[in-house]
Amino acid sequence: MSLKGKFVLIFLIISLIPLLLGAGASYYHLKKIHQLFLSQTVSSLRDLGEILVEQKVEDIVRMLDFYIQTQVRKRPGEKINWDELQYDPVFIRIAVQTVGKTGYSSVQKIENGKISIFAHPNPKFIGIDINTFKKSNPDFWRIIKGPKPGERFSKGYYPWKEPNGRVENKFTVVMPVPDTPLTVAATIYTKEVEAPLKSFEKNLLSFQKQFLWQFLLGGAIIVILVIVIAILFALHLVKPILHLTDVAERISLGELNVPIEITSTDEIGDLADALRRMQASLRKAIQRLQRRQKI
Repeated sequence: MSLKGKFVLIFLIISLIPLLLGAGASYYHLKKIHQLFLSQTVSSLRDLGEILVEQKVEDIVRMLDFYIQTQVRKRPGEKINWDELQYDPVFIRIAVQTVGKTGYSSVQKIENGKISIFAHPNPKFIGIDINTFKKSNPDFWRIIKGPKPGERFSKGYYPWKEPNGRVENKFTVVMPVPDTPLTVAATIYTKEVEAPLKSFEKNLLSFQKQFLWQFLLGGAIIVILVIVIAILFALHLVKPILHLTDVAERISLGELNVPIEITSTDEIGDLADALRRMQASLRKAIQRLQRRQKI
């Protein structure tokens, strides 16, 4: 490899290694911040969704309790035929509501240790024995069976297989209606809660790609600039060396008066001075030899 090529290679290595290390570190930390931000945002969105669902359950329970006490139970201690409420449009309108865009509320009835669906947006589900989920979906069963003694409500996440075969994650809060065998459940799909995050994540990924392309473009420009600067520097440094090489070759051919056009004071200047001294010594030696031959 020529001296010029070595200079270009050294310049590239010295310039590109810090650039690559800096860009790699920046991209790594950007990606880590992205992941941390998404994780915290998911947690915040879920917390907000849980609070909204809990408030919805409390509102429905409060309205059902008020309706039962003022419109259904005519006298204190009067026995109520709960099954008749399934045909009460006002009760159903209070019990079954939408939660968010895709969520809903439902009512369960607990009787003799059996939990069945009492009111539901899908009439086909009414009367289904929920105890069958005890083994097939224990996470759902733990929530739907209601809160433990001393707790206001039970809540949690669980997987749910949709009619189309897809498995979706849901969040449900269950709260009992006071002095009744009824519990209210409010359910929401976690994908609805996290939906705003999808658009934001897409924008972050787009920003990462843009950063990567800008880095590649900037890196390419820097590489070109480094190569140009390295070539110019190498030419500036190598040119006097090539000139001295040419001078040395011409001196070896007998041209002792060839001019050395280098006046720098660096190491190359020292080499030029050494060649000048060599020229002078050779001229004197030849002159002495010529005088001896004449004698």
